[in-house]
Amino acid sequence: MVKLFACTILLVILAYSSNTSATNIEGGVPTTFQAHPYLVSIQGKDGPPVICGGALINEKTVVTAAQCLAFYDVSQLAVGVNNGERIVEIAAQSFNPQFDFVTMENDVAVLKLAESVESGFIELASKVPVNGASGMVTGWAENNSLVDVAVRTINAEECGSGDYKYSEDEVLKTMLCGLASNLQACNGQPGAPLVVNNQLVGLVSWGYGCGNKGNPAVFTNIASERSWIIETANKL
Repeated sequence: MVKLFACTILLVILAYSSNTSATNIEGGVPTTFQAHPYLVSIQGKDGPPVICGGALINEKTVVTAAQCLAFYDVSQLAVGVNNGERIVEIAAQSFNPQFDFVTMENDVAVLKLAESVESGFIELASKVPVNGASGMVTGWAENNSLVDVAVRTINAEECGSGDYKYSEDEVLKTMLCGLASNLQACNGQPGAPLVVNNQLVGLVSWGYGCGNKGNPAVFTNIASERSWIIETANKL
């Protein structure tokens, strides 16, 4: 099954349109920015709605999904810090040149902020989490409120084995999967961070179907993209 190039989801597919924004998360558990100080939003310069999520890896660098730049006019975007209380302009940006909008391979980007921010940062994972590791995806629900969705991680091999809706030629090495613990959880923003053991292991990328059908979301595999992220961040 060919992926729709403009589809991104947390736990249900979202059709992209230049006239719409990402759908809010449903079925998440309320959380706070203080619990996730690395979390940022990609949004218009005038504020919400949130288009994508992202994660601060240092005082001037954000990691997000490539689709968050490839399908938008980046000159009109900014980064929301402290749950949008501060809006910071984007000084430079790059998404992986090997990003494929059909397969969604290498769905990762780096943003350099115009100003340093005093916030928490998160470490990039160097290894793929073991199958069954407990992770947390954080994003926005209705009224711009933050929520967590607990997931169980699944590596690319198992995710594409046929046990779910994916085939082995769809879930590639630059990807991993996560199945929601709350089987009613749906929707979400691309680029929203998946964290395991206080490390960034994934970014919301794409998927088929919803968690209540026992189907996982597909995430960018940060461990496989780590070298490109670090090299690019140092160049921007």
